[in-house]
Amino acid sequence: MLKIAIIGLGNRGGKYARQIKNSGEAEITAICEKNPALLEGARVTCGVAKENAFLSDDDFFRRGKLADALVVATQDRDHYRHAISALKLGYHLLLEKPVSPVLSECEEIAALAREKNLSAVVCHVLRYSPFYDEIKKTINRGDIGGVVSLTDTENVGYWHFSHSYVRGNWHSEQESGPSILAKCCHDLDIIGYLSGQKCAEVFSSGSRRLFLRENAPERAADYCLDPCPERKSCPYDVKKIYYGITRHTIPKMGAHIKVITGMPNPKISDLKEALKTSPYGRCVYKCGNDVMENQTVAMKLENGVNANLTMTAFSKGCFRRLHISGTKGEIIGIDAEHKFKINIFGGASRTARVRGGGIFGHLGGDRMLVLDFIKFLKTGEKTERLSTIDATLESHRIAFAAEESRKTGKAVLLLH
Repeated sequence: MLKIAIIGLGNRGGKYARQIKNSGEAEITAICEKNPALLEGARVTCGVAKENAFLSDDDFFRRGKLADALVVATQDRDHYRHAISALKLGYHLLLEKPVSPVLSECEEIAALAREKNLSAVVCHVLRYSPFYDEIKKTINRGDIGGVVSLTDTENVGYWHFSHSYVRGNWHSEQESGPSILAKCCHDLDIIGYLSGQKCAEVFSSGSRRLFLRENAPERAADYCLDPCPERKSCPYDVKKIYYGITRHTIPKMGAHIKVITGMPNPKISDLKEALKTSPYGRCVYKCGNDVMENQTVAMKLENGVNANLTMTAFSKGCFRRLHISGTKGEIIGIDAEHKFKINIFGGASRTARVRGGGIFGHLGGDRMLVLDFIKFLKTGEKTERLSTIDATLESHRIAFAAEESRKTGKAVLLLH
């Protein structure tokens, strides 16, 4: 049976561990996590021997190769050193996106994987969800003719953005990276994947308007659970985001309770206690965040194809709206609805419904990614949707070019 190790057992690493365990096609033989409680919880759940559970990444890599492949699900700025160390030991990689917030580090990881003849697959999970998988098949069949343009709107969701990009690990470009890379390299990858075209030129603009200290109400507390007269009216109150139901809201980020508390099996009382001092309990206007809240990327692709991506923090739901125009028809859909419409010019329209996926696990993408990765390592069979690091470099280069364009106000050429 294929042996897999995991480094980083937070939200993403924990989900991959569960999918690997549920697959029945691989076993988890070693884990590394700096939080002792999360490490022990995962060790018991995954059935890993105590001597193969590590708190220190140095100790983990010092032990040598403990599996056939390594899942790297640590923080963005740690990916580079963990991936390089793993490749030097001979591990195949399943690498959480983004590969790195530094382009040269992305390229170095890719070069070392090629040199060592090792596989490095990046977790661009949208490719694997039934929604996008069926759209790709529709395009490949020629149902809408040749692709002319793509428009993708990434509605992050006000509650999701506040958790991850205001209060959370991705709030600072210096600590993690720009939000257009951290959040939307998925979208940049799916644009290239669906169109089959590389990007030649990029122009981008972005803004920050709401999550600024000067916008804090005069009497707002530093932490939501401190006495704060704004709690009832504030949509970003932690009770509404994490654990309390109101007439108009449900706690959609409650699934992240383990990350907030650092406990493997926390209770609501543990969450409330943690939020008194945790970064996740801060007033959203006082978090020192600096990543873009709203950004648009205009791309000129090869063969006259145009694409536009808009990322916005200001949506009630968390979903992507996609419009693909072809020479013979168009595709319009919202991924969270698990269906899309195919309009044929001068012909009939139809709705394609996709089964499975659910609302969690990236619409089923997490599960299918793990299964494809395991199958690839076992058989060498490479599906079209397998997101290798070489393919990933394309989406990352676009994200870095978008940031350069946003900061300089000039278009950036990628193909000459």
